[in-house]
Amino acid sequence: MKKIISILLVGAALTLSGCASFGAAEIRSEPSGAQVVDAKTGVLLGVTPVVVTWREDGESRKFVNIRVQKSGYEDKTNSFWVTLRHDSREKAKKDPQSVKMTLEKLK
Repeated sequence: MKKIISILLVGAALTLSGCASFGAAEIRSEPSGAQVVDAKTGVLLGVTPVVVTWREDGESRKFVNIRVQKSGYEDKTNSFWVTLRHDSREKAKKDPQSVKMTLEKLK
């Protein structure tokens, strides 16, 4: 019986170590209404204010590089680490990291 329990515990630990972890960032800009773009892929992530989530398997954090752009303002980039501390996307959205960016008017 002890051997079966030990095998089950090891299996559970291996399963958990490969589970996905989620993190989120609430990205705000001044002024609001700016597009948030993944600087690496060019994918639009949303329009500020926006909560963006990320998912990685077996990781505790993720390096993110974004570009924020709005017509009439200079584009601005920002890089930061997102802590992947949640076991679901919903939990991550309820507890996002805060990222605020101020855009400068074009001259």
